[in-house]
Amino acid sequence: MLKKNEGLTNFQCSALLASTIIGVVVISLPKTAAVSAQEGAVISTLVAGLLTIIIATCIAALGKRFHNKTIIEYSTLLLGKSLGMLFGAIIIFYYILVASIILRGFSDSLKNLLLEHTPLEIIMISMLLTATYLTLNGISGIAKISEIFLPIIVGSLLLVIGLSMNNFDFVNFRPVLMPSISSAIKCIPDLVIGFQGYEILFIMIPFMHDYRKVIPYTVVGVAIPVILYTLLVGMSIGVFGVHITQQLNYPTITLAETITFPGAFMERFDILFVILWIIAAFTTIANLYYMASLTSIRLLGLRHYKVSIYLLSPVIYIAAILPQNTLEIRKVTMLAGYIGIAISFITIGLLFLSWISGKREKENV
Repeated sequence: MLKKNEGLTNFQCSALLASTIIGVVVISLPKTAAVSAQEGAVISTLVAGLLTIIIATCIAALGKRFHNKTIIEYSTLLLGKSLGMLFGAIIIFYYILVASIILRGFSDSLKNLLLEHTPLEIIMISMLLTATYLTLNGISGIAKISEIFLPIIVGSLLLVIGLSMNNFDFVNFRPVLMPSISSAIKCIPDLVIGFQGYEILFIMIPFMHDYRKVIPYTVVGVAIPVILYTLLVGMSIGVFGVHITQQLNYPTITLAETITFPGAFMERFDILFVILWIIAAFTTIANLYYMASLTSIRLLGLRHYKVSIYLLSPVIYIAAILPQNTLEIRKVTMLAGYIGIAISFITIGLLFLSWISGKREKENV
């Protein structure tokens, strides 16, 4: 636990949320949206983002009621010891699974983009060791890194979106204005997976200086990636069209490649963007790694989270290396997404349960 004077500021809380959500998926989300929802890609992304804001707000409201406890402690209070510990174990499994998926996705993407001849294992181990070093410094160190890098990452994404306006063709974007509502709604669960990371709220609130402001800063933290993702999907479709976006492996990188500066001021803006994307992936992996470590020690009743960091490192690596092909990776990703959705609905149920129990306590006074 942090000392009182080392607590997280409100901006750091928003930065932690945003930096955990913005990660590997940012370079491929336009393709995912275009494949899943086709002409409804923009609407599906926006609606999925709004649902994420609602779910994150419910988690923040629940955490606010138990502001001195993490999810492990207050789920045990609300569900009883056995069910609470089972729910905590599911959350730990989910954190490890998502961290391994992002580690594998990052390593595969980086190998394809820049390091074709580097073994995948070397890329994964290097990123995991770097994330381990940051995680050992605790949530205060992670929050400071997120606070420093988030404006840079957001600025680079806005730069890609803004400079791509020169290549925007309204003819490509026009089908998005008349989407099939049913197909757009049907594909929302596939896109909610892209907003994973808001679950850091489960462990973040006890470290806040002012937990009473957690809800507005939660909305801000989640709204940043929601706006960026929606703009990226819309810009990719406006520049390339729906069908070409479906065929591109990394539409956001391709957007950066199309950007030209007058006078050849910068010929390969996409290389700079990839470097900033690596930073975004790093903060996401480190944040999830810390979430899994802290939640593990709380479940086991231990005091020092650093032990769990060392123990979880090989677990995350093995889980990341096990899928043998793209199909298996997609199956694991979908599994993580549905577990995340289930955890979110259970959390909303816990919020109502805490509200009902609190109301009964007041009536009995």
